[in-house]
Amino acid sequence: MAYYGQPQGAPPPGHQQPYGAPMGQPQYGQQMPGYGAPQVDPGVLAWFQSVDQDRSGRISALELQQALTNNDWSRFSISTCYAMIGLFDKDFSGTIDINEFGQLWGFINQWRQVFNSFDSDRSGNISHQELHRAFEQLGYRLSPGFVNVALYKFDTGMRRSLTFEGFINCCMMLQQTSYHFQQKDTRRVGQAQYNYEEFMHTAVLCLKP
Repeated sequence: MAYYGQPQGAPPPGHQQPYGAPMGQPQYGQQMPGYGAPQVDPGVLAWFQSVDQDRSGRISALELQQALTNNDWSRFSISTCYAMIGLFDKDFSGTIDINEFGQLWGFINQWRQVFNSFDSDRSGNISHQELHRAFEQLGYRLSPGFVNVALYKFDTGMRRSLTFEGFINCCMMLQQTSYHFQQKDTRRVGQAQYNYEEFMHTAVLCLKP
């Protein structure tokens, strides 16, 4: 049994991982051949065209920021948009094409469904109790003390709750750190040994910009 969870309601990884999905290698949706091609989902194409303000055929983090909102209509931060672009930017151009955008859009919509399923009071935010329940149902064995730390880290509005953006950032952090922990926990017992540099390497890789 996994000690740190395989999220059951989260976007599906390319292959099963006992400690969560490696977010740097998303496998969501089908490949789409190009901007405006008939095989592209019409809804995805419409969103892509509306976001692609300079008509370059590629989406930058600044353009993506204009399309992403929390439930209170506040914009996502630019650092989150850069991070999300980075998840799907296979050629390291700093932008995403229609194929990569389709995968990103599926990723966002799946996480919004997860967020809404745990926002039990329909407040538009995830409270401490809702976040703790979310961690448990996603398969992470984490204490109420850790939930407090996560809220402090990802609550940008000092409301003691998480917006949709904060929830995504929190879950991405959990999946990334759990994946790196898994690489050290070769016996799958929930324990791993790190030296100082290895720990710092993992911390830097998973640090939110």
